[in-house]
Amino acid sequence: MGAMGEQLSTRRAPHLVLQASQLATRPYLVIALLSLFVAAATGSLLRFGLGWGMPAWAANFTAIRHAHSHLMYFGWATLALMALIWHFLSLYSGQALPRSVQWQMSVSALLALLSFPAFWANGYGLTQIGSASLPLGAMVATLNGITWFVFAWLYWRESRVLAVRPLPVQMWDSAILLLVLAAGGALGLVAMVASASQSILLQQAFLHLFLDLFAVGWFTLALLGLLWAWVGQRTELPKRLPVLSLALAIAPTFFLGMPPSLIASSLFWGAAIANGLAGLLLFWHVAGLLSRWVHLTWLMRFGVAMLAAHGLMTLVALWPGVWIWSAQTQLRVYFLHNLLLGWLSSVLLALIVDYLGLGQTKWVRWLGWFWIVGVGVLLTALLGLGMLQFLPVSSLALLRVGAWGSLIPVGVAGVVVLWCLLPIADASRLTPSV
Repeated sequence: MGAMGEQLSTRRAPHLVLQASQLATRPYLVIALLSLFVAAATGSLLRFGLGWGMPAWAANFTAIRHAHSHLMYFGWATLALMALIWHFLSLYSGQALPRSVQWQMSVSALLALLSFPAFWANGYGLTQIGSASLPLGAMVATLNGITWFVFAWLYWRESRVLAVRPLPVQMWDSAILLLVLAAGGALGLVAMVASASQSILLQQAFLHLFLDLFAVGWFTLALLGLLWAWVGQRTELPKRLPVLSLALAIAPTFFLGMPPSLIASSLFWGAAIANGLAGLLLFWHVAGLLSRWVHLTWLMRFGVAMLAAHGLMTLVALWPGVWIWSAQTQLRVYFLHNLLLGWLSSVLLALIVDYLGLGQTKWVRWLGWFWIVGVGVLLTALLGLGMLQFLPVSSLALLRVGAWGSLIPVGVAGVVVLWCLLPIADASRLTPSV
């Protein structure tokens, strides 16, 4: 085991503290998996709606899309990332998680789950409750945002005891900085509503500061930190990897999510160059992970491959005219699903399955392959929709292929959730799985 692995081992909490940490974080990972299942099932409903029409009981497509995306962001990705960060941080510090962390995670889980019904009926619109009309979606989203600041503060408080901040902790430091910056975008949107501002430029800037930095920044850096922490338990980690430089390169890339008509040429090129630099720095991490290929599970390898595809797309955006052209297509949908489903969800699922001790069952490995096939089919259909003008196939055919493909990840998530609720799942072992 390498230097990083030795450091994690020597700083490991006593057995009872480690067991307490696992018992403390396990419920939130199960809730996160349940959120993945519900959000994925809702996404599948939306895809079948595009291919065959939405059912009468789910007629508000936009509102249901908001319910799907917010549960995926809040209930699946963010909750799972927080739980695993707390788990690994307790191993580095050698200390049990304080009660304040339990309160923070409990409130985060509750508000994340509430986001689904809050957005289902009217999205960001008003919902009639008695004599009052309330923006339930916006209210719950704002409350979720408050928990991110609480998490950031508790993380700083608990991590400052570390005499040395190893690579994974450095990754989480930068990820949480981007999380706070992204949350500033959400606060900006709330301020615009409160001030009745009509600025399209500010609205788009705040929107993509939140959405894009949350996904590309917080999700990616936090997950890289978790993956390196997991790898560090098994082999030596690279001596040098970009951390803060990667976060700084990602920070201005949210401008590329805005409509081209709102972005000056100089601002575009600044963001595009930073985006390309971020892609190159991500390739540095990918190369480090690929050199430790033998230690990764197949589901992790698939996720790393999708991260490499994301890095490649950042370089393609530098080609003159590609960005403006792509904004007129459905490629952004592919881009987001490749990042959030191909990279984030694949690796996060592999880490959680391993953490929960499900790797001893052969069928879990087969579930990993089913996941890869299902996500691969969906991503291929989405890429085809983005490149439709070059393909001899109808959009309806691709929508229907994507709909059927989306059922496979739903089934995988559902089986894992059911298995987690069975008493034979051993949460105390950390062994390779899918």
